[in-house]
Amino acid sequence: MKKEIKLRGVIFSALLVAIAVVLKVYLGIPVNMFGGFIKDINLSPSVIMLAGIYMGPLYGGIVGGLTDILAFIIRPLGAYNPLFTITNILMGVIPGLFFMHNEEHSLKRVAVAVAVTQTICSFIVNTLILIILGYMPAKIAWFRALSTFVLLPVHMFIVYTILKMLDKAITIDMKG
Repeated sequence: MKKEIKLRGVIFSALLVAIAVVLKVYLGIPVNMFGGFIKDINLSPSVIMLAGIYMGPLYGGIVGGLTDILAFIIRPLGAYNPLFTITNILMGVIPGLFFMHNEEHSLKRVAVAVAVTQTICSFIVNTLILIILGYMPAKIAWFRALSTFVLLPVHMFIVYTILKMLDKAITIDMKG
C-alpha cells in the first residue's frame, strides 16, 4: 500500500512538472524593460505552490526544482544560474510548510501561504539575485514588486480552486 501511495505521488508530481513547464515555457511572457530582462510573467508558480500545499514540502521542492531545470533546457532566458533553481525549490517547500499536518485547505490559509511564498521567492530573493549579479539595476525593482503583487490574487485563486477540486476528487496522502 505504501509503495502504491509513493507511486501515485511520483506520477502526480510528474504531471505537475509537465504542466508547470508548459506554463513557464510556452505561455510565459518575458518582460524586457530598461535595456534588459526584468521578469518572466507566468503561472508556473501556482502549480509549484499547489504541489507543496497538496503533497508536502518534499514533493513541492522537487516539482519546483525540476520545473526550473526543464524550462531552462527548453527555453533558456540567459545563462543557467542554480540560485534561481533554489528559489523555485523554495517556492514548493515554503507553502508546503504551512500544511505539514494535513490542515484544511481554507481560503485564508492558502492565501497566506501563497502571499508569503511569492513575497519571499518571487520578489525578495529573485530580485536580490538579479541586483547582486548585476542583471538588473536596483532602481527598477519596483516593477518586480508591482508584477508580483498584481499576480498574487491570480495565484491565490488558481491554487485554492484547484485544491478544492483535488480535495473532492483525489485522496493521496503523500505527507504521511
